[in-house]
Amino acid sequence: MAAAALLAYLPCVAYGFIYDDYWTIVSNRHLDKGLGELMRAAASGRSVEWKMPDATRPLLGLSLWVDRQLFGLSPEGYHLSSLLLYAGVSVAAYLLAFALLRSFVAALAAGLSFAVMPLHSEVVSAVNYREDLLATLFLFALATVCFWPAPRSSPPGEARWRPIAVAVLWFCALASKENAVVAPLLVLALVLLRRPPHWLRQGGLALAAAVAALLWGNWRAGLSFLGEQIPRAEYASWLERAIRTARFELWSLWSSLLPVRARPEFAPQPAPHWLWLLAFVAVLAAGAALLRRRATRAAAGVLAVALVASLATSPLSAPTNELADRYWFTGSLAAALVVGWAARQLARRAQLLAAAALCVLCVAGGWRCWLEASAWSSEAALWTKAVAQAPRSHRAWTSLSRVHRMADQEELAERTIAAALALKPDYVPGQVAQALNLLWLGDRSAAREVLSAVLPKTDLHRDAVALASRCASLPTDAEARECARRAVPRGMVLGDVEELRQRSEQLLARRAEALRAAAQ
Repeated sequence: MAAAALLAYLPCVAYGFIYDDYWTIVSNRHLDKGLGELMRAAASGRSVEWKMPDATRPLLGLSLWVDRQLFGLSPEGYHLSSLLLYAGVSVAAYLLAFALLRSFVAALAAGLSFAVMPLHSEVVSAVNYREDLLATLFLFALATVCFWPAPRSSPPGEARWRPIAVAVLWFCALASKENAVVAPLLVLALVLLRRPPHWLRQGGLALAAAVAALLWGNWRAGLSFLGEQIPRAEYASWLERAIRTARFELWSLWSSLLPVRARPEFAPQPAPHWLWLLAFVAVLAAGAALLRRRATRAAAGVLAVALVASLATSPLSAPTNELADRYWFTGSLAAALVVGWAARQLARRAQLLAAAALCVLCVAGGWRCWLEASAWSSEAALWTKAVAQAPRSHRAWTSLSRVHRMADQEELAERTIAAALALKPDYVPGQVAQALNLLWLGDRSAAREVLSAVLPKTDLHRDAVALASRCASLPTDAEARECARRAVPRGMVLGDVEELRQRSEQLLARRAEALRAAAQ
């Protein structure tokens, strides 16, 4: 399992920092502090007061701190750590599949298919999303402890150590990322696949899990009084939120069961129609029908895994990004279990054919992983693909404009930021990017005019506005231009400049054609 995972995403080791890595790692000076000070600050909430990135996810901070001590700011070391973690998650998926399916062939197929899923490219390629690797590793380990077959002659302490292990693993998962709150629902979904052992039905597990949840919940609630770092979306009503959640769950079901395509960006979703809610109710009804028959109960379990694994990232918790590949990382276990079950059925009839199918799966999946992960190799590759897949994303156009500014492509920088602000005129990062472009072109007065109309919405936006304002306040155009040029995260990998120009021209031409068609 580990070898398959390492080979599937091996090129990622050579990539640089990208996306939120600049905020979480490169400019995160708190990682240079001592470990004791960092852990005490995480426990007391001082890290939130420091405005340390991802302060509410202390195990991610610990992991990045270790990398900082070992590798400094060399991105290869960070990517290697993430890749090794991914290999560990793939091994955990194999062990969990064996605990549930009780078949080596089925577990082998499930683990290998999980290791070579192209959907995972975002989580593996961007170091910042290591939080999903950590949380999923602990969740899979937790579920494995719950369902791993006990020896026939169980030792006296068998029923005691497992609840304690479950509680510790759940606390570690929660300390990695908040979406691990779905652990109880995930275990309940897996119960449909494998009857729980006797010890799991005893009260000790519930008590230990409750202690872990209360400890984490008390700490997390205290942090919320100091300020939330996670931006939230706003909805007009709870009915809208419910309909958006229904749409999200259907997306989750589709992406978790067919994890063959990766998307680095999703366009902002339009207001949902009530038919989404009706479709979701139909899916739930189908799941209930499958649950009533013993022969189809496993199918209901797979359906439940795909639906509940991503529930904490749904519009119920109102994340700013309504859709993202990383939301379905844990839920893609459902697809792995389906592959495992299919491989077991095939192996009973034709072992050689099953082995050949597994080899084809590994080769094709690994090749596809290389292709999807290549989008994260540079800023040019990432944002041209993001715009191509989500042409209505103002964030993707804004980031593409920044890349053109780095490449000294003035005309394309102006045209792409105009496309971004045409989609959302009050988008603060887009306004900041426009101001920096104007400073870079030597037009300080126009840049100041843009910045005067900007209203920061979060601390992150406030810092960006302050940086652009500082550049605009410099006494000469030359100093302002140099300041705008330096307003690029350190260590950013630009990519092929000429290919960037050609692809952006094609994207802009495609956008103009779409606008003409819409006008007609």
